[in-house]
Amino acid sequence: MPHQTFDIVIVGGGLIGMSLAAALAHSPYTILLIEQNNAAPLHANLLDLRTTGLTRSSEKVLTEAGLWSAMRTHATPIERLDISEQGNFGGARIDAKQHQLAPIGYMMPNDKLTAVLSHQVAQQDNLTLLSPASLQALSQHAQGYQLTVEMAGEEHTITTQLLVGADGARSKVRALLDISYHTKDYQQTAIISNVRPQYGHNNIAYERFTAHGPLAILPVQDDHCALIWTQPSAASQVYLDMDDAQFLQALQKAFGYRLGVLQDVGQRSAYPLALTVSHSLVEGNAVLIGNAAQSVHPVAAQGFNLGLRDVQTLVNLLKQAQHNDFAALLHNYQQTRQQDRDHVIKLTDDLTRLFAPQQGPIKAMRSLGLRMIANLPVAQRSVLRRNFGLRYL
Repeated sequence: MPHQTFDIVIVGGGLIGMSLAAALAHSPYTILLIEQNNAAPLHANLLDLRTTGLTRSSEKVLTEAGLWSAMRTHATPIERLDISEQGNFGGARIDAKQHQLAPIGYMMPNDKLTAVLSHQVAQQDNLTLLSPASLQALSQHAQGYQLTVEMAGEEHTITTQLLVGADGARSKVRALLDISYHTKDYQQTAIISNVRPQYGHNNIAYERFTAHGPLAILPVQDDHCALIWTQPSAASQVYLDMDDAQFLQALQKAFGYRLGVLQDVGQRSAYPLALTVSHSLVEGNAVLIGNAAQSVHPVAAQGFNLGLRDVQTLVNLLKQAQHNDFAALLHNYQQTRQQDRDHVIKLTDDLTRLFAPQQGPIKAMRSLGLRMIANLPVAQRSVLRRNFGLRYL
């Protein structure tokens, strides 16, 4: 590949990077997408699927980008939310239909999400894909950046007017731009898997506060359920070392029998949980989006949806850009995204403390909150707006 110049280079071909590239399909910009990994295979085993929660606001973003029609058939709608606390009778039930807001959101298999986005970017005349390839170095010049990219053991030089870092919480773009950031280790680990219950899920999402941490069981295809069980990091290995029967027994004890007997469990994965926040979204003619800008706790499934709103804002500003005046555009981007970003960071951080397994005032506050949600429609609507992106519709 000879020295080439592009209007926009996106580093990171994950879900957010591809979403941005796909949303710019009909723009006048020439785009290079750099991804360091090969495409992941499609999964045939439903118990080994990994899934992403999509809010209604994300449905709107994907519809505007012309992507939702191809995704809709793979999406499982969430029509009701059941919240409970282990050891306490009762709980709260939020039926979105009662608020004329059904569905609350969707669960989407990651491989199907990736497949739709990959198909879109593969057809784009204005896009070049380098994969597997990795960014090695960058230098700033008057018109943007010069990048050194390694692919198949060879180095290539690329020039771009606008550089987008969509390369995750450990962003190489952020590091090379010397953008400072801070990290808060929650000392928690999310155990991720899928389960097959005895009874159908009926499109209900379950959030349960257990003695060890919050437990989410979420509806996916063919009456399987996605599992996210947050544990103190020091104790998480115990659950990973259990055989399937032992794990299902522990999960059944924590969750109860709302879905009958939990009959099968898929491969378990563990992810340490932390909050990572970049102190700036913009440096020169470069911008960070998605987890490169902020990586939040998965407690309310906000991360990908927040990243899609990053994409939406950037795409809208690029449509209005005058003579590729990216400096002014990025200043507007930083200003526009700040309030939403601050809100989600605070929301997830507050919920992490509220949902933590503990006694005393916090537990009492949580129990009071559940009773309010159970009995007050205005509280239910507030949960839907704050936690499920309905405030952005």
